[in-house]
Amino acid sequence: MNAVFKFYRTHGPPHWRWYLAGVVTLLCTNFLSVRIPVYLGRAIDVIKVGGDNVQADVSFYAGVIAAMGVGIIVVRTLSRVAFFTPGRLVEAEVKRNLFAKLLRQQLPFHQTYPAGDLISRSSSDVGYVRLLAGFGAFGIVNTGIALVMAIAQMTEINAFLAAVTMVPVVLALLSVRVFIKRMFRLVHKMQKELAQLSDHVLSTYQGIATVKSFAAEEAFAERFDVTNRDYLRTSEQRADMRAIIGPILAFAATLNVFVLLYFGGPMAIRNEISVGELVAFIALTGFLAGPIRGASFLLSVFKQAEAALQRIDEVADPLPERPDLPNPVAVPTSCPELRVEHLTFAYPDAPDVPVLHDIQLVVPPGTTLGIMGATGSGKTTLVRMLTRLFNPPAGTVFVDGIDIRSLDLDGWRQSLAVVPQRAFLFSESVRDNILLGAPDDGRLEQVLTTTTMDVDIAALPQGTETLVGEAGVMLSGGQRQRTALARGLVRDHTLLVLDDVLSAVDHKTEHQLIAAMRSGGPSTSIIVTNRISAIQHADQIIMLEDGAIVQRGDHASLVLEEGLYRDIWERQSDSAA
Repeated sequence: MNAVFKFYRTHGPPHWRWYLAGVVTLLCTNFLSVRIPVYLGRAIDVIKVGGDNVQADVSFYAGVIAAMGVGIIVVRTLSRVAFFTPGRLVEAEVKRNLFAKLLRQQLPFHQTYPAGDLISRSSSDVGYVRLLAGFGAFGIVNTGIALVMAIAQMTEINAFLAAVTMVPVVLALLSVRVFIKRMFRLVHKMQKELAQLSDHVLSTYQGIATVKSFAAEEAFAERFDVTNRDYLRTSEQRADMRAIIGPILAFAATLNVFVLLYFGGPMAIRNEISVGELVAFIALTGFLAGPIRGASFLLSVFKQAEAALQRIDEVADPLPERPDLPNPVAVPTSCPELRVEHLTFAYPDAPDVPVLHDIQLVVPPGTTLGIMGATGSGKTTLVRMLTRLFNPPAGTVFVDGIDIRSLDLDGWRQSLAVVPQRAFLFSESVRDNILLGAPDDGRLEQVLTTTTMDVDIAALPQGTETLVGEAGVMLSGGQRQRTALARGLVRDHTLLVLDDVLSAVDHKTEHQLIAAMRSGGPSTSIIVTNRISAIQHADQIIMLEDGAIVQRGDHASLVLEEGLYRDIWERQSDSAA
């Protein structure tokens, strides 16, 4: 329960006013609740004794009980408002902080945790946090106050009866502890299975066009059924645990009445307590039954919240891979020189399989580097090193002579215009997808012309305000790539990186895009492509094969050199002819 205590220490103090108001209202609620049986007992004793003022006394007690009942309705409602409001506030705070931390994480982190898993942690698990901050806090305070006040009132009436009626409750709570650890393991397993289910559903919806094109609905439905059955099985096991814990506590509350009548009945016959006091005891025992039965659900909430907090901490606690912190070096404001020295890199999930081998490269300021190679040759990985989507090994990549790992990552990203191979478009308008929240200072129309998207925009029903749908489904492949290209070009940059973004456009549009980019502002450029026509203007071209540079030079020298570049150039020239 350390995670639960840590949670309350962290999130409780900022909302102390709400909790204080809740405690005060619960004190009033439970005080009124335990006093009603006392007045009920007094009314019964008045009726039993009789006398000239019986009617008046009974009417007085009935009026007091009615007034207390109305008071309970008011303060009970206020207590829920006071406790449940911080629950919602804490939920919003945790979601906001978690989202901000996830945005700060680097690419390796997001490759470790699938999107569906992160969604499950940010929604389902955070929902248990809301229950913990709201209902959980309410349950703890309410149960504690109810027990203390009820036991105190019972003790005031008769200490012996108060003691014997508590024995079943104590025994029940001790026996319930046996099932708590099992409950925690089941809850943790259930939430992991829910995350897997969420990830499967999300990936299926994202690729629904592919699923339907290949008529693979049955296979995906079967996979869903397997994952769903695992989740259902674990949920049923958790429900079995709750089905055991609940009756134990409920039986303890019922057993209280038997114990009370067994010991209290003879005491009333012997006039050791009055009939009214015995009735008051029975009413107080009934009052305690509610908090005792509710304790089973409260224990379930705590265990689910504990597992949820651990899952949230797993993704919220890790610090982003930022070797530039705490003293980052300022990013150069002019076109940078890029230098790569003996770069060898392997991904963390396959440390023994290097993707890049001893890469050595110099890209002078303001020049263009073209990168070619077969699929899996390491082109995208090299770009990830240069843009620091992955941190390269220390002392291998330099920007104007400064180790790229030392540069301020935020500043470096702001100086880049990166258009990835698979550009993602949000379910927003064309305008919003290009600007990404930045104000339009007049450059939107310019980049639309540069990327030849102006003609396409004119044909759309609402121009730049046209919604593109999820992942840009309303646009063609070429339109999606050119929209992503416009997104990169609209921002100020000193390094332009294009990762095979011209593959979905025709050669005429490609020539227009290349000419427009070359006539743009000064920047160092990197173009990854399998089309020689897209990089034949580059100042330097490298050919990658199995993660190593096998050829290097400009277009004119490479076509004269026997090797892979000339073979590709000849094939593409024949195709164009």
